[in-house]
Amino acid sequence: MEFDPVFIVGDHRSGTTVLYQALARTGAFNVVTAYHVIRNADIVGNFEARREEDARRDLAREFARLGLTNRGIDGVSVTPDLPEEYGFVIDRRPRPRLRPATLPALIDLCRRIRLTGQDKPVLLKNPWDVLAFAFVKTSLPRARLIFVHRHPLRIMSSQLAAMRSVLASRNEYLAMLSPWYRELFDHPVRLGMSRAMSGGLGPRIVARHVRKAARYYLDHIAAIPPGDYVEMRYEDFCADPAATVRRILDFLRLDPSAGIVPADLVRSRHTAIPSEVLTRYRLIRPRIAQYCDRHGYTDDEMDLEYTQYLGSV
Repeated sequence: MEFDPVFIVGDHRSGTTVLYQALARTGAFNVVTAYHVIRNADIVGNFEARREEDARRDLAREFARLGLTNRGIDGVSVTPDLPEEYGFVIDRRPRPRLRPATLPALIDLCRRIRLTGQDKPVLLKNPWDVLAFAFVKTSLPRARLIFVHRHPLRIMSSQLAAMRSVLASRNEYLAMLSPWYRELFDHPVRLGMSRAMSGGLGPRIVARHVRKAARYYLDHIAAIPPGDYVEMRYEDFCADPAATVRRILDFLRLDPSAGIVPADLVRSRHTAIPSEVLTRYRLIRPRIAQYCDRHGYTDDEMDLEYTQYLGSV
């Protein structure tokens, strides 16, 4: 079963989830959903037995039984058709990146989704592969890439908050998706160490990751043929989501069968940046200056946040 892969490439908390949802709503793609991840072993069997809708209803009832209404870390509503990350399927480890050992699992997943779906490209997202997009393109030459960028300061702040949230208490939805996360809460010592690291070392961890992702992008973007990728900024998407979606579909030469109605997905909000994140960002800013300059991210936002922080202490 042949498939045309389209990858959303962006770091954790860069806006990949909301873009995935917006593109899924156009009806122009086959997408990986929560149903595909949680009921992965049954995808083809349910399709052949014509019980896909029953299986989705069963999963929805399980969500209701667990009291799951949203993902917890960002308020995104949980349903069986919620677009999800293929990383949960290809690898059980904490950082499920695409690599030679996991490539067969991704190909198998895409073939099954294409078999049980429609004659449309398979839209894929896995934030860990922001550090592997060159391998993605080499391994799947027909792949087209959608790069998502966001101000690194905002990414660091959001990543730290998400990390601490999922470690503070068990997130039942994430536990259904991720074996390693589910098993973590069965090992108090490992859980305690993880919580301690996210507390004291959390800002260092997210800063190192953001710096590494920026460096990888700069080192490898030239290897991707210009006609095989398109780029967008999360900030521009929030300002005009319909225009961004239209531009991506035009790049892919696709027409939306369900229309373009992503405006309700974007909720403008301003959250204060913790001082520990601001301090760490100031240290790494010179090392990601080339990336920031390339995408128009200045220090204005950082300086404003820092001024507001100083005025509150």
